Amino acid sequence: MLNLSGKNQKKDVSTILKIKNWVRETFKLTEFETVLVTELKCHEEGCPPVETVIVVLREGTGKEQYKFHKRMDEINFEDIAKLSTR
Repeated sequence: MLNLSGKNQKKDVSTILKIKNWVRETFKLTEFETVLVTELKCHEEGCPPVETVIVVLREGTGKEQYKFHKRMDEINFEDIAKLSTR
């Protein structure tokens, strides 16, 4: 099965898990809080061609959403660590 970027989905699973673990570590999330990671292609004018969206669902505080204008496999721990300083 292929994802939106045409890559093998198995490769993306390991990238998604790595990003989720970085987010959990950075934000000190509990086992009851959820992290979603999605890579999207945009075909609208003025929109970056690819972006990665990270959503954190925390207990009692709702959701937090973060966007990176790059592919999932281009995101590193430093990118995630910078989110906690926003």
